[in-house]
Amino acid sequence: MSQEKELVIRLYKTHYHSLYSFFLKRLGSHEDAADAVQEAFKRLIGSNGTGKMKSPEAYLFQIAKNLVVDMLRSKSIHAKYIESVEVEEQLSTIPLPDVALDTQKRKKLVQKALSELPSRCREVFILHRFDNLTYSQIAKRLNISTKTVENHIAKALFYLRKHLAALK
Repeated sequence: MSQEKELVIRLYKTHYHSLYSFFLKRLGSHEDAADAVQEAFKRLIGSNGTGKMKSPEAYLFQIAKNLVVDMLRSKSIHAKYIESVEVEEQLSTIPLPDVALDTQKRKKLVQKALSELPSRCREVFILHRFDNLTYSQIAKRLNISTKTVENHIAKALFYLRKHLAALK
């Protein structure tokens, strides 16, 4: 076995627990701490000339400090990205100006068309569509048959569709 491998094994055996504790304290997660220890040793092995260093322990702990900074920075960037994506994905409840204007125009057109309906037809339609009454509830309230309510609703819908389609 080479001298470098023996050094890394010795460092691993003697400093694994202290490195793990170091990472756990700063990262707050057992999984992140274990991953960080592994990454620290991977970086140590990847550096050339480990066996020729005066203090490989100090170098290992410097790698650990840098790794904590990198991991915390990465977590912060990841959290900001997730937050920005979530904000972008939320639908705005405020309509765009052109949509709001279009909605206002349509509302006025519907109100105008409703005002042109015969009074009983308009009353039945409003009770059904805006007050959410059933045909039988409307019939009872207005003392008319359910069939008459159906006819008024059909007449109102036909007129509104025809009136609004002509304006497109």
